[in-house]
Amino acid sequence: MLDIHSHILPAVDDGAKTTEESIAILEEMYRQGITDVIATPHFYPHAHNLEDFITITRKAFSLLKENTKAKKVPNIFLGCEILYYSGISKSSELKHFTLNGSCFLLLELTPGLINDDLFDELLYLKEERKIIPIIAHIERYKTAKKYKKFIKFVKDNGILTQVNATSFLIKDYSKTLDKLFAENAVTFIGTDSHSMDKRPPFMDIALEKIAQKYGNEIKEKLIENANKLYLDITGKENFNEIQ
Repeated sequence: MLDIHSHILPAVDDGAKTTEESIAILEEMYRQGITDVIATPHFYPHAHNLEDFITITRKAFSLLKENTKAKKVPNIFLGCEILYYSGISKSSELKHFTLNGSCFLLLELTPGLINDDLFDELLYLKEERKIIPIIAHIERYKTAKKYKKFIKFVKDNGILTQVNATSFLIKDYSKTLDKLFAENAVTFIGTDSHSMDKRPPFMDIALEKIAQKYGNEIKEKLIENANKLYLDITGKENFNEIQ
């Protein structure tokens, strides 16, 4: 199974601080059945310099790949979790942020960013730029004034979404997750792993809870979607319709 959201690159963002911590996270992922993982370090356009970000992340990625050659860990790919900003759909630099150089873009929001301008930009990305947004941890934006409208928008327009495995262990997200699954508005599950102590991977526990609460068919569908994305980002097959 592919984990599409993680912060496993050492000393890059608020994720793993050392190579040893990165390896510990990866080994736990492998134990849980994760065979492939995308490293998605944060990029904050208001705070980060693109050239520095590219240099630092590529160096950390190469270091981690080198140090895991002889270990039982998932295959690692490079991506990014980029914070949405006004005008992102017209940016010429988006190729630097997609998942493994594919057409998929993991997009972070905040509740305050959910408005009609966001809707327009998401459509422009998808329809004009042929870049497919994946909304990161969509359950976290539940306090947004237009959250219900947003959920309807992503569903009606085929915008892909991801929920965090850890959210299934947090009572405050329970009702929101129920609504998202009832609306068939969840495409992927990701660990969003940052560390082994505060934010470890909980993919196995989350999948078990999904099967128990929403049915094994839903669990299998999430795994299937992740596997389709893997085939797409690695160029093995081209899936235009991930449901």
